[in-house]
Amino acid sequence: MTDQANLERGYRRLLAWYPRAFRQENGQEILAVLMACAPDGQRRPGLAASADLIRSGLWMRLRPNVPRSAPTVRAAVQLMYTGAAVTTLSLIIAIISLAHIGRSAAGLRLAGHSQPVPVAVTVGIVVGLVLIALWLWMARAISQGRNWARILSTVLFSLATLHLFGNKGVFEVVFALLTWLIGMAAVWLLWRPTSAAFFKPQGSTQVRQSA
Repeated sequence: MTDQANLERGYRRLLAWYPRAFRQENGQEILAVLMACAPDGQRRPGLAASADLIRSGLWMRLRPNVPRSAPTVRAAVQLMYTGAAVTTLSLIIAIISLAHIGRSAAGLRLAGHSQPVPVAVTVGIVVGLVLIALWLWMARAISQGRNWARILSTVLFSLATLHLFGNKGVFEVVFALLTWLIGMAAVWLLWRPTSAAFFKPQGSTQVRQSA
């Protein structure tokens, strides 16, 4: 396979981060520009260009697609993305802390002590990733005017309220309380009278057209 073919294949993979409709309309044009700007002999996309394409594609997929005529819904979606960011931060901090605990446990085992790392660690990481995915999924569905997503978000917030009282430790309590407050604000905005028209099938088209 030639250098040009390898490079084009790499760019096509990166363009897959963009929404399908955008790729169908603009994909070939963007690909042509990327190929034309690439230096001779380049076999794969550069790190900076790859990061920029992935960042732009993710932003197009996740950005709040809510008209200005529905400010409360737009604010709720932005809060949900904030919730995903806070959950991601808490998960990263937890993983770093667990890595430190793992090194300590390894040292204890070398010293002749038994200190197994609990299986709950893996479960906790998986749960954190699921929570991040839920934040992003609900934000995207809400921005598309899905009324079921508004209802499901309220149910998930209720479950989070029950989970709030089961946390132990300062770290867990702080992040759980912060995400709970973000969720409460988002749900409150979603059920404001000014948000109702956005989720009504007969009114959503009118609202979007007036944006």
